[in-house]
Amino acid sequence: MVSTDGGLTVLEAAILGVVVLLFAAFALHAATGPAGQPAGLVLLALDETGRCLVLDGDVHGYALTNGSIGGADLACDQPDPSRMGAVTCSVRLFIGDMGSVDMARATVEVAAPGRIERLGWTRETPTRPGNWTIVRTGHTIPFRQADDDLLLEPGERFDLLLYPSWPLEPREAFRISITPPGGVPLIFERTVPPRITPVMDLG
Repeated sequence: MVSTDGGLTVLEAAILGVVVLLFAAFALHAATGPAGQPAGLVLLALDETGRCLVLDGDVHGYALTNGSIGGADLACDQPDPSRMGAVTCSVRLFIGDMGSVDMARATVEVAAPGRIERLGWTRETPTRPGNWTIVRTGHTIPFRQADDDLLLEPGERFDLLLYPSWPLEPREAFRISITPPGGVPLIFERTVPPRITPVMDLG
């Protein structure tokens, strides 16, 4: 019987309760998989997080010269202060991500008109052209510290140094792609300023 006063009848309430219980049982189904591995919709949702990077702050460019950036020394065989040699940026996880990213396994590419290069991950000093490295780790929450490992975790921020093997010309547009293992690429584009200075804020 359908209620005419806008409320729920006992039958309607019972059906609604059964639907809610079935949905809850489905969502929490299979706490362990066939081989004893964790499974279920909740774990699947958590597993999908931690693979989405975002920029944290501005991107900076540096003239092609010898020196140090964020504590990392650069190897420069042919300095040319009229062109841009390296780029730095800071990355963190998308707000709400619960997983982590092994940044040492990330794929980093720099592209400009007519050329593209996949940079190699390195911890060697000085950093040579054709490579990228992590120059600093920090935390987005004041007074908290990042771990000493290379896993980018919730709340952490990594400062990256990207050093392509070819310099970038004034007014040249370029694109950077940072792809975490199994995740979605973080892609951003910038343009080299018309006037090269030792440090340039690229926005």
